[in-house]
Amino acid sequence: MTLKDRSAFTNKQRIYDSLAKHNLDAVVVAQMENVVYCSGFYNFDLRILPDRICMVVWPREGDPVFVVPDRRAASDGQMSFIEDIRGYRLLDGVFNPHPMGMVHDVLTEMGVTGGRIGYEPLYLASYHADQLRSHLPDAELVGCDYVMDEIRMVKTPAEIEQLRFSSVQTEKAIANAYELARPGDTEKSIIDRMGYSITKLGADFVFANVMAAGSRTPLGHHLGEEIPVNPGDIIRVDYGGSFDGYVSDLVRMAVVGPPSDRQRRVYGALSEGQHEVIDWLGPGQAMDEIAAKMKEITGPKLPAGLDVVGFGHSIGLGIHDRPFITMEDDRLTEPNMVMQIEHITTDGHEMYHTEDSVLFHESGVTLLSDYTDTSALYVIE
Repeated sequence: MTLKDRSAFTNKQRIYDSLAKHNLDAVVVAQMENVVYCSGFYNFDLRILPDRICMVVWPREGDPVFVVPDRRAASDGQMSFIEDIRGYRLLDGVFNPHPMGMVHDVLTEMGVTGGRIGYEPLYLASYHADQLRSHLPDAELVGCDYVMDEIRMVKTPAEIEQLRFSSVQTEKAIANAYELARPGDTEKSIIDRMGYSITKLGADFVFANVMAAGSRTPLGHHLGEEIPVNPGDIIRVDYGGSFDGYVSDLVRMAVVGPPSDRQRRVYGALSEGQHEVIDWLGPGQAMDEIAAKMKEITGPKLPAGLDVVGFGHSIGLGIHDRPFITMEDDRLTEPNMVMQIEHITTDGHEMYHTEDSVLFHESGVTLLSDYTDTSALYVIE
């Protein structure tokens, strides 16, 4: 079977350039997001069946090789822009604990078994990492997690359009569920409507499903329960789907019935700060500089006693891709980065949260999540 051509999602030259920059003779890529990027192949089972490991061996010079279970190599046919696909045998058709033998064979053919080989120690299971070391006694194995992050953080035009589509469709799903919601509906019934809508709008499946109302909003990644939402409750939805492997991640807030003066003021201050920060953003800014500016702009707008947390992250094949907007990261923004911009504040009883997706370009940013008006809480009546 011929699958979708995903080659436009990958900047192959950027991979070669990064290997040269970091003096790597080859990389062995196993993390799901990096495998999809480096191979052009996507299937949802790459996330849920990590034991059937797929790997890309990409040399600094020459063509990459895709190492996959034999059943995948036989059944999926033209599944990758990589022409050389090798299938290792699955024992009992399920699992093989020794795929690194084939990786060794590929690296031997490439003539780099004594060179600097990048691998992903933050993601590769220690068993497989030990196997890789045992097969490559003469190689210098070098952690390359951040090299791969660096490659993927600047998007291709095709990735940008995919992320724009993902953001807008996610907004539509949230808006549709809020429009249909009524006082007394349960958290779960509202979030379930979003799930139906987002898949009808093009998502493969729901990826982030956070929903909480009232005093449960500070609970972090809370899943909606069979608990009614009542007049006076604020609702926080942190939601996203997987669209052909690329994920969305947006926050949209609502209130059941007319908001109180405090709810209106707190959310209004957070939303106003969010938009002022987005208007200020541009290329060449450090992540810690952005985090400080978020606090500087939004903090004074909030009522006394409330503090603001400014946060953000890249997005793409992963929901929390690097870089992160924190006080500990000094990486600079670049044109064609897509970043999530978030503001959070809580008094311990209610949490207020904003999150939008922006595209950096030469002169500033463009808001990708521009379908809904976020200047005020959506009112459920």
